[in-house]
Amino acid sequence: MRRRAAIFVDGTNLYFIQKNFLNAKIDIVKFVNYFKQFYDIYNTFFYLAYKEEDEKQERFFKLLAFSGITVVKKPVKQLKDGSLKGDVDVDIAIDMLLTKDNYDTAILCSGDSDFERLVYVLRNFGKEVICVSTKESSSIELVNACDRYIDLKEILPFIKLE
Repeated sequence: MRRRAAIFVDGTNLYFIQKNFLNAKIDIVKFVNYFKQFYDIYNTFFYLAYKEEDEKQERFFKLLAFSGITVVKKPVKQLKDGSLKGDVDVDIAIDMLLTKDNYDTAILCSGDSDFERLVYVLRNFGKEVICVSTKESSSIELVNACDRYIDLKEILPFIKLE
């Protein structure tokens, strides 16, 4: 019997990876379909901080939603110094914990070290956790905490946006 998995995509982290390390864009639907080869996918969650009234982002959210992907978005906040902040890490952590009874394997597309403790907690509940990222953007703490690591560069031919 195939294991049941949930996919959690840190969209902000993935955008950074695509821009700085892959020099390519990832087709999220192909990304999900890649993992469907190995797992029964319970759900895919895509998290992103967004700029309000950005029509391009709204079209992207609709594309994801109509593809069966759960979009969790949070508006970007402008700080007093003028910089922008849009952190979705807490949202990802909460959803990974709240839905843990629906999957055996969590596929986390992020390299953020903030998820290290969450991974240990999920593993204590008997969950397998897979980190999907690139070596250049993955914290050693997160990679070490996870059961497996998959480099996006190695699966890029299967998930690249054409």
